[in-house]
Amino acid sequence: MRYVLIFMVLMTTGAQAGVVEDYLDAYFEMFPTRATAAGLHERDDALEDLSPGKLSEWVAINRGVVAKLETALKDPDLDFDDRLDAELLLREAELQVLDLDTLRRPQRNPLFWTDIVSQATVFLLVREDRPRPERLAAVASRAEQIPRLVAQARAALGGTPKDEIAPELCRWAAHQAGASAEFYAEGLAAATTENDDASLRQGLVSSGMAAGQALSGLASFLEELAGEATGSSRLGENYRLRFEIVNGIDTPLADVLSEAETDLAAKIREAAELGRGVWAEVMSDEEPPAGDKQLLRALFHRVSEDRATSTEEFIADYRQLVEESVAFVRQRQIITLPEPLTLFVGRSPDFFIGQAVGGVYPAGPFAADDAKTLLFLPTPPDDASPEQLAAFFRDFNHHFNLMITPHELIPGHYLQLKWAARHPRKMRALFGDGVYIEGWGTFSERLMLDLGWGGALDRLAHLKKQLENIARTIVDIRVHTQDMTRQEVLHLVRVEALQDEQFAENMWRRSLTSAPQLTSYHLGYRQVHGLYEDVRRLQGEEFRLKDFMDGMMVLGPVPVSHYRDRFLGAAR
Repeated sequence: MRYVLIFMVLMTTGAQAGVVEDYLDAYFEMFPTRATAAGLHERDDALEDLSPGKLSEWVAINRGVVAKLETALKDPDLDFDDRLDAELLLREAELQVLDLDTLRRPQRNPLFWTDIVSQATVFLLVREDRPRPERLAAVASRAEQIPRLVAQARAALGGTPKDEIAPELCRWAAHQAGASAEFYAEGLAAATTENDDASLRQGLVSSGMAAGQALSGLASFLEELAGEATGSSRLGENYRLRFEIVNGIDTPLADVLSEAETDLAAKIREAAELGRGVWAEVMSDEEPPAGDKQLLRALFHRVSEDRATSTEEFIADYRQLVEESVAFVRQRQIITLPEPLTLFVGRSPDFFIGQAVGGVYPAGPFAADDAKTLLFLPTPPDDASPEQLAAFFRDFNHHFNLMITPHELIPGHYLQLKWAARHPRKMRALFGDGVYIEGWGTFSERLMLDLGWGGALDRLAHLKKQLENIARTIVDIRVHTQDMTRQEVLHLVRVEALQDEQFAENMWRRSLTSAPQLTSYHLGYRQVHGLYEDVRRLQGEEFRLKDFMDGMMVLGPVPVSHYRDRFLGAAR
């Protein structure tokens, strides 16, 4: 009844701001785990109820919001900030309808369910923004509800024709469910201490065991379903629609793909030109290979040689890079820092049994200004073989870490998300433009290198990453619209884009599970870097980097086109 009432309000009220407020209230009631992630705690003890009736009501709400906002956006007198909010909220509502109604993700994609479970209690466990007994009680409450959510998942997937479900999605979800089962069965108990209330500890243990048992059953169910499923995880014709909604870009996909393929060839030439120029500096006395790709393979191998040999060394190196990057940004006055800096960098807690061993847990737009952002670094498992350790530290080598620090932290995602969280329009931090967000991170890599952060090998690591980002766009589009096979993906990523095997495997999986998110890195870099160059060219000697960088935070994570209007509108 709650959702029906909100739906009626959305259809009858005239204030666009009221639509936004009502939507957020309904959104967090529908997805309480996302409320916790955002820094709201009224629903910490609740878990998603995704029964058919609730899903139908939620789709109806979103259809009503779409109609309401489409009308509001036609009003030429709509306030500018209200217009930005309406544009972003319209995208989110359209995406909800597409995913839940058109694509029918709850019925066809088991990752819809296992993704929720894997994140259901993590924020409650790792953050310290509420008293510990309250957080642990909320964890126990959510764990108690996981068997109910698992039953909803099995009913939704079990009632779907097998030719509408992709077997690879079932296998990946089965693995995720199994990892979550281990986490709940063992990790919740490990998260408690002798100082915790005995009854609370017992509640966590019992609810965790029940959740683990239900998730183990779900994993078995999904493994069996994988053997029977014959559907495809490719979006086909629906890819274009999802691409346009998520990215806010209506350029024909053929043009986006053609530009990316051209950019890949150009980036190889750029990297090879740099490589020949620094060969004598970074390599031995041997002669450089004649071919560009052979040259770059040798140089990229050289980049990977400077690496840690242990987890402790890796974490120490990363922490040092974070400190140095902050000092560099302050010294050069590149951008205003959101004081106080509330960043923790370290390894995942020991109770992350079975769960992902790395990730960023931002404070959220509704958290206090001094709430910490937690960066848990990816680390190899304790039982990793020498070969696995070598492969891990080869991928996360010193030069990769140096160039990626500005992307992930300062002046990249941490800083951008921190300013977005402090923006009075909280909705922008919740439903921010992904092209702007990833574009800002990738632009931050290049900017810091251009300003003297790092040396030749670090720039080569960045160019390798840019080759990966361009390949991501090509792969994402071709997998979903041209039936690109796994072997073709691996060939393009490894041979044409010069990436390592693990990155190639990850790209195949991510293209099938997160489309079109992979395209946002390269498309965003083109937009943000292009704007930066245009502003520099227009302002000439009057250009001030700090003014530009601070100016890119003013509106929050909205489409870059609005920043282009802000900086260049009067000149066009």
